[in-house]
Amino acid sequence: MPLSIRVCLRSGRYDAGAERPSESEWPPHPARVFCALAASAEDDADWSALRWLEQQAPPQVWSDPVDRVRRGQARAYVVQNAIQNNGGNLNWPGRTNGLRARAFAVPSCECFAIVWPQAEPPAEILNRLSHMAWMVPYVGRSTSTAQVSAAATLPPDIPGGVIYESTEFTGGLSWDLRIPYSGYTDALRDAYLDGRRSWEVARVRPYHEERSTGGRAEAAATDMSDAVAGPFADLMVWSIERPVARIGGDQVVALTRSLRNAVMSRVPDPVPGQISGHTAPGRPHVAFLALPDVGHAHADGHILGIALAIPRDMPAEDLTCLLRAVILEPPLTEIRLASGRPLAVRYGADRVGMSPSRWAATDRRGGYEWVTVTPLMLDGHTRRSRDEASEVARSLVMAGYPEPAAVEVSGTPMMAGAVWRPRNRTLPEGRPRRQLVHVRVRFRESVTGPVLAGSMRYLGLGLFLPVSQERPMPPRRPTAGQGADPGPVEHAESPKLSGVS
Repeated sequence: MPLSIRVCLRSGRYDAGAERPSESEWPPHPARVFCALAASAEDDADWSALRWLEQQAPPQVWSDPVDRVRRGQARAYVVQNAIQNNGGNLNWPGRTNGLRARAFAVPSCECFAIVWPQAEPPAEILNRLSHMAWMVPYVGRSTSTAQVSAAATLPPDIPGGVIYESTEFTGGLSWDLRIPYSGYTDALRDAYLDGRRSWEVARVRPYHEERSTGGRAEAAATDMSDAVAGPFADLMVWSIERPVARIGGDQVVALTRSLRNAVMSRVPDPVPGQISGHTAPGRPHVAFLALPDVGHAHADGHILGIALAIPRDMPAEDLTCLLRAVILEPPLTEIRLASGRPLAVRYGADRVGMSPSRWAATDRRGGYEWVTVTPLMLDGHTRRSRDEASEVARSLVMAGYPEPAAVEVSGTPMMAGAVWRPRNRTLPEGRPRRQLVHVRVRFRESVTGPVLAGSMRYLGLGLFLPVSQERPMPPRRPTAGQGADPGPVEHAESPKLSGVS
């Protein structure tokens, strides 16, 4: 028997600030609705019902998707405490007024719900939760009036809505939502008595968009079954905190080395092999990436954020170790550059260009055509029987992807904003230096990423971005070579590429 707490916004507006006060909160945080219930608790029976609720698994959030929510800011003068002995005009002595900008969100549907699909609330618990919900006047700020109800049923479908579910880490764009947890009720009461805010005792958990409330995403998941999965399951993304001077794309290796150093310093010994990279030959391990600004008319290649690519076969205990090191105890908020300058980062993608689904093509059911945004370093040297295109094809297969149907090779970037070359003296000392090329590949099957290939793929080189969902172009005569007109390299009858022995 499920349990749902449904919130209908009387004015259609959700007044609640996110972690940054200048940003509005959406999706709604389950802990915010829990706090609204706690504010309506009157007796021990109510507190007992809340303690029962906090013991349940992290709930789902049924709401409008983020891209259908209009965001804005309301500006108003509010009374503020001040240290002064005289008043004036309409001010109280010892106070002043100040202009505040408060963020709000306007969803397309005025209702959302917090849902525990597997909960089994006893009748008395359900009665107390229903009574507290009926007593709630608003959710968020006092200007966000709402009608709240609790029921032992699933809520009605939200037209065009989605379900946000808790996860260990995201397979797409993620949101850190505050959730109830065991002991949360007593922590809230203690914080109130001490004069502290509720967010001081909050705990967050990553959520991602799992499926639509109307079942449309199940069909999309079926479509994904035909895509070939690459060796990496997901991306964990950190935004670079602003304001900060833009970091040029030629610093990609320097930045990924700093990220690796930060992660390794936080993982306790013994460090799992798929985190350190000291694992069996050929087995994928965590890749440290920098995501450049690419793929649009004004792209300049500066670094938008950093990321970890998680191997698909990573054991659960190793993944837990990594998550605790960078998200939970305490979260990774800073990396130190080679110059010694600290760089503030925040977990989560705050721009579309950083969305994991964009880099993995999970939002488009995989991709047939991929282009490098950082140069690919060949795994071997070219020779008479193996040209650049054949070597690229071999690198992709070695990295765990299907053999491409076509390969184009160029000595210069093939996408707006793509990084031409890493800066001198940023490559690790002692590593073999091989040819750097830019590549466009077409696969016979749709492939989900992220796609990484080449000698230094675990430090950010050889990173691809999907550019087309169409099937490969018809075969053309093989031509390739750096500095020449780089046409596709493919054979219509043979799965081998030109020059592959």
